[in-house]
Amino acid sequence: MRVAFWSPCAGRGWPAALVPHVEREVELELLAEEPSSDPAADCHVYHLVDDPAHGYVYRALLRRPGLVVLEDWGLHRLVHAAIAGSAGEAAYRREARREHGELGAFVAEQVTRGLGGVLPASFLVMNDRVLEAGLAFVATSEAVRSRLAARRPDGSVAHLPLCFQSPPPLRVRDVALSSLGVPPGSLLVLAIQPSSSDAPPPRLARALDEVHRVEPQAMVRWTPEDHPELASRLAAADVVVALEHPPRAGLGAAVPLAVASGKAPLVSAGSGAAREMPEGVVARVSPGPTEAAETAALVRRLLADEPLRSRMGRLARAYATDRRDPGGVAQALLGLLRTVEPIAQGPAARRTMEDSPAGRALDEVTVAARELGLDDPRAVLAPLVAALFGEGVS
Repeated sequence: MRVAFWSPCAGRGWPAALVPHVEREVELELLAEEPSSDPAADCHVYHLVDDPAHGYVYRALLRRPGLVVLEDWGLHRLVHAAIAGSAGEAAYRREARREHGELGAFVAEQVTRGLGGVLPASFLVMNDRVLEAGLAFVATSEAVRSRLAARRPDGSVAHLPLCFQSPPPLRVRDVALSSLGVPPGSLLVLAIQPSSSDAPPPRLARALDEVHRVEPQAMVRWTPEDHPELASRLAAADVVVALEHPPRAGLGAAVPLAVASGKAPLVSAGSGAAREMPEGVVARVSPGPTEAAETAALVRRLLADEPLRSRMGRLARAYATDRRDPGGVAQALLGLLRTVEPIAQGPAARRTMEDSPAGRALDEVTVAARELGLDDPRAVLAPLVAALFGEGVS
């Protein structure tokens, strides 16, 4: 079987850990960037994260369905970048209207005008096309799996602990502390912000600054989740704060790395990380008005109680170790590929891009049906619309 694996992370993390095991049984082509033409493959695997870097993966999925590895649920940043970057902001607004009707169009307008920060975007869960194009799904967290299963009750959803398959980060404490400007003998409180383009939440930043004022040996440093030195910084930290605003269904990059390196991070209650891992492996903090005070109190307790930090660290490392089985996970993934391959070769997997008069007409009918509380009419009306416009629709 020839398999094309689409992911900008193909050479690192869990993809790199699984590749040697998968290559023993299939002919594997890694697509870490957008190719000039689609490869000839019997089955395609698409790795999707809510990150603009995965935009070419999203567009490829719409052209030829396959097995989808889904790490996040909302996908707004990904879809916005993939569509607006290639077809313009008007196409992005149409996509938001297709999925959420007039409310989606209104929120998308605020996003394109730069109003409201990240809050409007958090309301737009833009993954309908992914759910329509995916022939089967792998969820990397229970929170994503449960949402997928509700939308795809056909049994085509599996939960695999992919985020724990790569080796734990090496502990290079002195180098990491030096790069962060932390004096020797200090305790490092590492706080995670979602990406280099985001600012730390002001209330939480003030609470952690107060921790440093009361406990001068505690040095607080913020680091973006997409920082290239994230793994070494997490390995060198004494306490990790990985709260999310708003909480997401996926696990992200920081929490699995922290757990694998023997750190029990503070996470937002209700987030995917809080649902995935038990208390002790993570420490839950309630979002809302008490969040800052809870965070400060937990950080100070962990800093003062080294035996407690060590015990939670052992629990965290054991949790990650118990789930690290690249060979077994690769076999589970190969089993899914063998199930998907016959479907991928059939007529149901041949799709066309929907940015056409026929596709837009079908979208309009779908939007109207949803606003009236009716079932999705696409399956019934697609042949009729195709005949009216003389072109194919998916």
